Amino acid sequence: MAEKEKKIITALADAIAELPEEKKQYFLGFAEGAAAMADQIKPRPADSAA
Repeated sequence: MAEKEKKIITALADAIAELPEEKKQYFLGFAEGAAAMADQIKPRPADSAA
């Protein structure tokens, strides 16, 4: 993991620690949704069975 990514993760972890529980759950849902979208837009290898 790049140093820049580590700084981002540390900053997010510090900010999330200060949130009330319901906001933490909201943020978790947002992050999971963003990760799912990122998976969908990744280029997929061509199907080798074709």
